[in-house]
Amino acid sequence: MRLNSGGEAFRINFGIRLALAKLLAQRAGAALQLLIVDEGFGTQDVEGCDRPWRLLLCAIASDFGCILTVTHMPHLKEAFQARIEVNKTQHGSQVPLLI
Repeated sequence: MRLNSGGEAFRINFGIRLALAKLLAQRAGAALQLLIVDEGFGTQDVEGCDRPWRLLLCAIASDFGCILTVTHMPHLKEAFQARIEVNKTQHGSQVPLLI
């Protein structure tokens, strides 16, 4: 029995969830409106992160009305035109909207 690394497990899980979402939406005759990815890419090395990220942004972005991504990885957040960044300060968190 072969065990998958954390990065491999994420990519497999991500692909299965996307396929199921598309299948269920198609069966219901509905459009996919929202995709939320919460820190999923943090388990990836640079190469393992870039491939699924390019897939997300290029190949499937048009399938969703909105993609909400939570990340701490600076090179990933720069890919989005509109961002909400939470910055922790000594006086609490600040939340600027960057368009």
